[in-house]
Amino acid sequence: MNVVKKRCLGALLAFACAACCFAGVASFTVAEAKSAEYAADAEVEAERGLITNLTLGMHGEDGRIWAQVKNEFTLFPSVIIVYVELYSSKTYQESYTAMELEGREYIADLNIGETLELSVSTGGEQKYWMARMRYKFDDRDWVEKTTDALLYSAAGVCLS
Repeated sequence: MNVVKKRCLGALLAFACAACCFAGVASFTVAEAKSAEYAADAEVEAERGLITNLTLGMHGEDGRIWAQVKNEFTLFPSVIIVYVELYSSKTYQESYTAMELEGREYIADLNIGETLELSVSTGGEQKYWMARMRYKFDDRDWVEKTTDALLYSAAGVCLS
């Protein structure tokens, strides 16, 4: 009878050890699977657009000057932060830094096909105007584009 008890006790201990080991391996596998799932989610969030095409334009009429930025095309989902600004000067300047800032607009995400527009009054004066855009495409560096300095009449008609 002692032999049977010893064998039953040994089998019970072996079963208990096997159950503990199996539970540990199973929970470790689940933890690995969840880590892999979170890593996959992080990769999906890190995937961003490949290219974008933003256009900058400027025009005037009815005593106003407009600057427009349009997202013509973006390949894959992305976030495009955009600022558009209008500068003026009574004399011709080659750089916006020598001109006066007349207005600024901002959008946190300019989606494909959307337009950001800024309109300011000519103030009844003939001036040179320049539009400037700055944008950040996902986590890339800021990009800047400007128009040429153009002479507009007080009525907003382009003279140059």
